[in-house]
This record gives sequence, structure tokens and C-alpha cells, in this order.
Amino acid sequence: MHLSLPAHIQRLIEERVRSGKYETAEDVVAAAVEHLDQQEEAGDFEPGEWDGLIEEGRRSGAPLDAEAVFQELRQLRNRYHGKAP
Repeated sequence: MHLSLPAHIQRLIEERVRSGKYETAEDVVAAAVEHLDQQEEAGDFEPGEWDGLIEEGRRSGAPLDAEAVFQELRQLRNRYHGKAP
């Protein structure tokens, strides 16, 4: 596949390669297309659906403390495997 890109897009791609973050122009384009695909997939919500999901999360209760949850999981794992805490 061969593409003709506007000069400003070519410069953006070249800058990304020069930065060292990407090895080739193809890597930059592939990352951009993957990002676009993720954005489009995330956008597959019906009007108002996203807001409804956010509200459902708010109504579900107080947020959990991640470190406390991980500690509890470690304790359960240790009990299951017969290890001391």
C-alpha cells in the first residue's frame, strides 16, 4: 500500500521517528490506526448510554481503596496456600 500524505502529516511522522519512540514511519502509522480503532470502538455507545453508565457507577457506592483490596487478596492467597501473613 502506498499513501500520499500532506506535508504537515509527514513532518509529524518524521518527528515521532526522530524522537526514538518509533523505529519507522510504518510503526507511527500503525500506532495511529490502532489508536483510531480504539477510539471508534469506545464510541460505540448509544446517545446517553455513557452518561447512564457513569451515573450507575456513582450509585453503586463508595469507591474501594485499591491497596486495601490488594492486601485482602494477598491474605486470602496466603491462607489458601498455607503461608503465614
